[in-house]
Amino acid sequence: MKKITLILLLLITFNINAQKRTNCVTTIVEKVNDYKVKVIKKNTCGNTTVIKIQTYLKRDWEALQKKRKSRKKRKTK
Repeated sequence: MKKITLILLLLITFNINAQKRTNCVTTIVEKVNDYKVKVIKKNTCGNTTVIKIQTYLKRDWEALQKKRKSRKKRKTK
């Protein structure tokens, strides 16, 4: 019985440690014009660094941010 509880305790701790998230992706938002936004995403996870540059219309970028916030709120509830 002691061995079973010890194994379960070890499995739970390994599972919790595996779920720790590292913040590898950084996002930089720069204003290009009055109506455009340049978004630079740096992904430093893994062996290589991936840099992705995209330009959005300002209203499209704000709509994406609004969707993400609502998704996070639903996820936490």
